[in-house]
Amino acid sequence: MVDVRVWGKEHGLVEPYPLIGHLLDTGVVAGALWDGFLARSQQEAIVGELGVESDEARSLVAFWAGLHDVGKIQRGFQFQRDALRHASSAALLADDAFASRLAGDNGSLSLRHQVASARVLPSLLAGQGYPEGSGRAAGRLVVRVAQMLGGHHGRYPQLPQTRNVFDPLRDLPELGAGGWAVQRREHAVALREVLGHPAVVPDGAGLSVQVAVVVAGLVVVADWLASQDDFVLRQQTVATADGGLGTLDALRAHAARAAAEAPALLRGAGLDRARFTVGGFRQRFPEIEQPHPLQVSVDTELTEAGVFDGGPGVLLVTAPPGEGKTEVALAAAASMGRAAGCPGVAFLLPTRATADQLYGRVAAFGRGNLLGDAALTLLHGAADLNEQYAPDELPEPRTLTDEHDVSQSGVSLSAGRWLRTRGRGLLAPLSVGTVDQALMAVLPLRHNALRQLGLAGKTVVVDEAHAYDAFTHALLLRLLVWLGAMRVPVILLSATLTGRTAAGMAEAYLTGAGRKPGSYELAAPSYPGWLYADAATAAVTLPGGPIGTNRPSRLDIDLLPVAHTYDPAVGGGRLAALLRELKPVVDAGGCVAVICTTVGEAQQTFSAFRDHLRQRYGPEYQGWDDRVAYADEPASPARGTSSQVGPKLRLLHARFPARRRSAITQEAEKWFGRVGKEGVRRPAPPRGAILVATQVIEQSLDMDFDLIVSDLAPMALLLQRAGRVWRHRTTAPYRPSWSRGPRLAVLVPVDGNGLLLVPKSWGDVYAPSLLRRTLESLEARAGKPVDVPGDVQELVDGVYDAEFASKTPELLLKEDIDRLTETMAREGLAKLVTIPKPGDVSSLEQLTSSDADEDIIATRLGVDAVLTLPVFEDAEQRRWLDENHRVRFPEDGDASGGRFSRALVRELLGYVVPLAHGDWRLACTAANEPPAGWQDEPKLAGVVLLPHTTGPDGPAGPALGKRRLTLHHELGLVTERLA
Repeated sequence: MVDVRVWGKEHGLVEPYPLIGHLLDTGVVAGALWDGFLARSQQEAIVGELGVESDEARSLVAFWAGLHDVGKIQRGFQFQRDALRHASSAALLADDAFASRLAGDNGSLSLRHQVASARVLPSLLAGQGYPEGSGRAAGRLVVRVAQMLGGHHGRYPQLPQTRNVFDPLRDLPELGAGGWAVQRREHAVALREVLGHPAVVPDGAGLSVQVAVVVAGLVVVADWLASQDDFVLRQQTVATADGGLGTLDALRAHAARAAAEAPALLRGAGLDRARFTVGGFRQRFPEIEQPHPLQVSVDTELTEAGVFDGGPGVLLVTAPPGEGKTEVALAAAASMGRAAGCPGVAFLLPTRATADQLYGRVAAFGRGNLLGDAALTLLHGAADLNEQYAPDELPEPRTLTDEHDVSQSGVSLSAGRWLRTRGRGLLAPLSVGTVDQALMAVLPLRHNALRQLGLAGKTVVVDEAHAYDAFTHALLLRLLVWLGAMRVPVILLSATLTGRTAAGMAEAYLTGAGRKPGSYELAAPSYPGWLYADAATAAVTLPGGPIGTNRPSRLDIDLLPVAHTYDPAVGGGRLAALLRELKPVVDAGGCVAVICTTVGEAQQTFSAFRDHLRQRYGPEYQGWDDRVAYADEPASPARGTSSQVGPKLRLLHARFPARRRSAITQEAEKWFGRVGKEGVRRPAPPRGAILVATQVIEQSLDMDFDLIVSDLAPMALLLQRAGRVWRHRTTAPYRPSWSRGPRLAVLVPVDGNGLLLVPKSWGDVYAPSLLRRTLESLEARAGKPVDVPGDVQELVDGVYDAEFASKTPELLLKEDIDRLTETMAREGLAKLVTIPKPGDVSSLEQLTSSDADEDIIATRLGVDAVLTLPVFEDAEQRRWLDENHRVRFPEDGDASGGRFSRALVRELLGYVVPLAHGDWRLACTAANEPPAGWQDEPKLAGVVLLPHTTGPDGPAGPALGKRRLTLHHELGLVTERLA
């Protein structure tokens, strides 16, 4: 019988909690997760690979989950210093049965209990009748199970590839013989007895890698839920009152209590399955009176035709902005997921701003189409700043831990719901986030099993599939391989995706699903159009005919050669050209966007244009200042007042403090949004509005302009930007007389001879060869309007044509070689850092071999940047969060013990400014480190402080390396190159 002196939880408890209690709790919770959380598709995969019935598979998973902490039955764990203060542990220490040592056993504390679990489990399972198998050790079922369970703290351990795997004491005598070995065996026997004698897996059965990681993730979640302090205390209190856990009857009663509580644990954590209503597009979006032809086509030819009913597959949708791709994806995801047994939805986007914007739309879709409650998480580094996603202030249940390498305060004490804790968000039935949240599932990071588990139960939607660089695209291809292997439905959306890239993404998915390249043929989708490939058969379905559009247009693209100068006296300069293009909106009103290549260019453009307008309207002209209430805006006592004339002028880019950027974005959506949408107040003529911005406005933001002026960019991006000009037709806004149709003016930087000259200030944002190919393609049209959507796919594909006929072939060849070399290098780097394809994994430890931090990975993927916090010092060296010295900089938190409340963390994150990693970061010193009191708050510990001093010319930020970094209210964070 088990010895209840062997403990499993101790920190934070008056008396230790017997290990057998925690093992049973975890096993029972794992069974509840099978019943109420695990997707049907994954249940079927586990059942099929183990060769048992569904109820037996459930019992097996519960039994395995219960075994996860059996490695705690060793001297090094049981006799930790803090544990010996308890009488039960002291008695165990004095028991002769636990005193025997093998040669080499020195009572070391260095063997982590999860590693010990992995090492003892093969022999324990073999002792219960599991087949030992043959061949490489890593391929045997018992070894795979041992690695899965040994990975419950996030990293899979390496196991011997020899027969020693079944004789752990030979290599690790510190595991303990005698009473230790007996109790490991007795705990396993009791666990199996109480959990209903789960069957022994048949000889020859196994678990593929893609299924093993799902089970591993389930075990992690079960352990976390069963370790919440309030649950443990309730279980312990009742068990003690009933006389302890020393008999089988007591253990059965304990398990029954856990089973009664487990469903509430899942509900409290937000772990459930999404249940969507059954219906077509019109049932899901009754508010759309006239669906776009694309929406009708997917609904009738795929959903209603039953194509999705065959199981999982990949759906590729290509269409210009404004054709309703988001609604297509949401409706299709509900139908595809229902058919494939993956009822959840994960919507992945390229930027935080696009994720924030889509969060509300997905929430609205859920409210109208779910049969019950389902948690929706927003996943990116600044999600807490989204007001719609503002977390509640309820304390999160603390997770008890007895890890040697984890602080005694537990994993997390931050307030908020269980799913909002780092690493758990993808477990929610519905998720919206940046693409890095899913890409980390194919990087060898700790706890990637959680992301794999979260994705396995969903239909995964990747929006703006064209918007990623070569490195990120290569990671996306590897993710598609894994999603195909896990039989996860996938939807890929793009406005401007080349045919070759589209085919490559579909092929990656089908490869993961087991379809051999060459055994099927992928035709290029029409534009607008779609392609669906079935995972099981690789059968491809295409539209039965051309798909029309409710909003065909003829887009004028005018090329404006300019010298790259901001001197208005230079007639052929960039600023002079901008002034000519923007004169009509200044004189007669209208809405215009100016899209610049870099933040620095946008800041300089805004400043130059504002200075010009001050010459016309007087030195008081600000363009638009949120600190002032204007005559045509609601008054506010916190603002001054102004009757300013002249156009509204606003700057938007990524280097504003987070809360201010959010406010500017919301304001821009009111100025330039769809007529009739709540809160939209487009400027009334003759007053116009000008938005100077970077690429942040080209994706997913629903804005409508009368004219767009853009720096030269690759063709796909120019066409993407053009989707924001004359965007709305059925609810068309007032159009000024000077705007006679959709028009995109492109500023082309040239030298004195009129030849393309990419400015040094653009850096490596765009490959010069793509800029040259785009320019020459547009020049070849000789001003001919672009038919949208008819000409779009040809223009996008043409830029990448290997037979492209250039006017400067030798120069283009050199630039092409540079571009392809860079692309190959990025793709090669991605292959080096990703986990292998499922079929190439020889042992699970390959999946978690990196010690890299997730925040650093997100930064490297270009989704997140280094978080900086401008801090303003006064004459007394007091620190403030604002230049007016009104908001004090907190050296410590506002909660007990100096900890930070959720509210204060959220407030502080509103002041942070993202900045790309660079030489400036290497020049940081101790002056840029946050206070010691911030180090225990994960969201603040990595913030880089930018101390500002105030002089006669205003605040000045720190000089770091070759740049000075200064925050300006109107311009955002300015990086000034030092002489």
